[in-house]
Amino acid sequence: MKVLVVDPDSESRDSLRRAVSAAGGQVRSVGSATEARRHLSEFLPDVVVYAVDLPAEEIEGLSADARRDQSDRVLWALAPAGRLEDAVSAMENGADDFLWRPVSAGRVAFLLDTVRRRREERERTEEARLRLARVEAAVALPGRSGRWLEAMASIEQLAPERAVLVTGEDGTEKEIAARFLHRLSERGAEPFARAVDGEGFVEALERAGTGTLFVTGIDRVSAGVQEKILAALEAETGPGLVLTADRDPVEAVRRGELARAIVHRLQESVLHLPPLRERGDDVARLARQFLEEASDTASFDPEAMDALTAHDWPGNVTELREAVRRAARLAEGPTIGPTVVRSVLGRPLAARGSRRRKVPVVRIAVGDSLADVERRLIQKTLEFARGNKRKTAELLKLSLKTIYNKIKEYGLEH
Repeated sequence: MKVLVVDPDSESRDSLRRAVSAAGGQVRSVGSATEARRHLSEFLPDVVVYAVDLPAEEIEGLSADARRDQSDRVLWALAPAGRLEDAVSAMENGADDFLWRPVSAGRVAFLLDTVRRRREERERTEEARLRLARVEAAVALPGRSGRWLEAMASIEQLAPERAVLVTGEDGTEKEIAARFLHRLSERGAEPFARAVDGEGFVEALERAGTGTLFVTGIDRVSAGVQEKILAALEAETGPGLVLTADRDPVEAVRRGELARAIVHRLQESVLHLPPLRERGDDVARLARQFLEEASDTASFDPEAMDALTAHDWPGNVTELREAVRRAARLAEGPTIGPTVVRSVLGRPLAARGSRRRKVPVVRIAVGDSLADVERRLIQKTLEFARGNKRKTAELLKLSLKTIYNKIKEYGLEH
């Protein structure tokens, strides 16, 4: 245990130094709060002991500085013997405990042992929490492919960072990954707040407190919201930030959809979640898991599983999960065959040799408003793309940001 003593009385300082050393602690002692500030960053004490007869403004500043760098740093007040009102006042103003002057070596040893035991208990609790979070992450984000294991390793490596950018296509489980970045961080026991597409960012920032704020779609939010995000990234205090982008961040900057300063700030803390089509055997592995969740008895026959693994999954894990659930509902017996799977995937059995799908037609008539035509075109394209907004944007030759804006404008939900 490291103890920093701040006391203008040299005799009292020496007495306290001897008591701490006798109890097995390391100690430094200074006579003023000004001297103490340098030792806070250099010595990194676990406990700061300050004399109550220091000027009030010095005590207030020292206490704030001590806790700013290390929130669990312990503060003890050192008061003249018998002046109970000074000890009580110090406790009311943030001190964790107090000592009388002249110092009792036994009292110092007892308090140091209490701090040590409490810290060990916190560390054991934190280790148990992290072990549980790792197990939960493995269950919630299953997979064994090389690409996926790399992503899982990155989650644990990036968890200590205050801000992380998560990239990946729709349906790659970005929010679940964000929640485990939070759970595996030192903020894991604090709140997890969400700001979907940046909406209500300021309020969500307040709700997050000292936990984590998850912000989706930063490449499609307004410039004003991006300025607020950048300010939060640059702030020294506040919650951790997990931000997601649907488009490649560099491409989004090039297109003017994302502030260069945000990408620059996050360039060393990027988590990329690979699309399902790049995860090899994980498609079959996940399909079996989702089927177990949907049915106690159903199974896929080999040809049905071949159809699942051959699909390119533009909606990724989200699409696979929904497809398996629908197949389980449609199956007439315990074995799910290729007919059901191809029906769910929009590829009837008669067309099994081809991956082409019938393209829907949008009919227009003279007199139809341009806005109505645009709405119907986007709606039909969304349906054709099975709700995949990125695919819709590609088919219509529009930016992803424009598609999201149009969906919101026309009240289209997928």
